Amino acid sequence: MKFNVNRLVMLEAAKNVSKVAPSKSPVKELSCVLLESNSDTGEIFLTATNHEVSIQQKARASVEESGAILVNPRLLEDMMSKLEGEFVAFSADRPELLEVTGGSCIFQINCLPSKSYPKPIMPFPEESVILTGICSLDKRTTFVVSKDKNKLALQCVQVKLKNNTVHAAASDGTKMMLTKDSIGPTNEQEFLLPGRSLQLLSSISSDEDVFEVSDIGKEVVFVRGDMIFTIRKMSTGSFIDAADVIQKVKPVYTALTDAGKMKEALNLVSVSALSGTTKIPINLVLSGNEIILRCNSDNSEASSGIPAKISENTLDKGFFYDVSALIKLFQVVGGRVKLEIDAKGNMLIKTRTEVYFQIPMNPKAKKKKPVKPVEETKEPKSAKGAKDVKKKAA
Repeated sequence: MKFNVNRLVMLEAAKNVSKVAPSKSPVKELSCVLLESNSDTGEIFLTATNHEVSIQQKARASVEESGAILVNPRLLEDMMSKLEGEFVAFSADRPELLEVTGGSCIFQINCLPSKSYPKPIMPFPEESVILTGICSLDKRTTFVVSKDKNKLALQCVQVKLKNNTVHAAASDGTKMMLTKDSIGPTNEQEFLLPGRSLQLLSSISSDEDVFEVSDIGKEVVFVRGDMIFTIRKMSTGSFIDAADVIQKVKPVYTALTDAGKMKEALNLVSVSALSGTTKIPINLVLSGNEIILRCNSDNSEASSGIPAKISENTLDKGFFYDVSALIKLFQVVGGRVKLEIDAKGNMLIKTRTEVYFQIPMNPKAKKKKPVKPVEETKEPKSAKGAKDVKKKAA
């Protein structure tokens, strides 16, 4: 193997593949990245996998000799960030030793032979749909996916491509997020993407990236000009019927307000809710022309009002909700929002492109003050012979 490549291009590729290769694995080869060079095409390839996702990143290079070797991706990334010069040179005369030269510095690092690597098949499907906005899709959905290992389907984001629109849904059973975005003409497709895999793809992408996406059976493939990224689909069973859940909410109370003001109020009031180790729900009340948010902990009390157009006041006690999920929601939505709450407290928060659902929580139980035991009143003891004295006096 022998080639020269732009250092910053190699650095970016190393950063991407290092996020996929596990830092620790019982199979030591999986902690490495497969580095290949092809003198016929003038390209180099970096491939990594953790069996849930796989990535192949390619770059143009001046390749003198084809070859392959396994290298530690984090070490590769570190070298590219510290070496000097616009270009770096790679050479390997033996399958266990790689030499990297940049400026006046030379690294010699021990590697593993490429033949021992479980190289994934990186398909390039013929039929695909165009998808953009991966980062936005991630931010608006994965914050509500379940972390329960026994609920595989709820660890995923459901993606549907239909009628020139991409619909996405995520839920953990108590909260749910539905989003929709317009796309170009597309074939109908539907698949479940594990939330952590979508987050990983988002971390190495930008919202402007254009992906060709295809469901090829066991995997969903995302192809960008310089990258192929595959996500293995889980055997999850059926996903929750999100539309049915939303339709069952019959609003009794509604409020129109500004998402930015809700975000500010939540950030202020949540100081009390999130200051301790116990999750404290936030109290939401609709009254007059305000949405009132309150939070009372053992150590502090907080309250904030947000101007709103209210259809009907709730009871004074209002309803209680998970504040951490609401904070995450208002970090990704903006503009005018509409709150709809039914008689039981089930709440919908709607924007032009999102619908968020959350069930209420029980209010925090107030600590009872310890009751001091009532001391029995005892009659004072009389001195010996006192009764006889009283009788004689009488």
